[in-house]
Amino acid sequence: MLVRKFKFRRCKETGGYRWIATSEIERPGFYRGFTAVGKTLADVQEFAALVRWCERTGKLEYLSEMHPPEFEDRLQTTWGGDWYPQKRAVCAPP
Repeated sequence: MLVRKFKFRRCKETGGYRWIATSEIERPGFYRGFTAVGKTLADVQEFAALVRWCERTGKLEYLSEMHPPEFEDRLQTTWGGDWYPQKRAVCAPP
């Protein structure tokens, strides 16, 4: 399931990271969430595009390896959730 929509908002706090991008998908038995804080709107939009591309191509497990150069200087990210709920159901004991 592709990330439907990222919400971009400006932080009111003073500091280096002025923009936040969040996206969450939740339904029974499934949760996936992404959050990024960045210095510019373009930085968090770049992260959102990278997440969408990784999901579309089936390479979400490599998301942390696909960051562009100097990524750590511009952004901080977190993501979590149930990445493969169908595999967990198959591997569960009877």
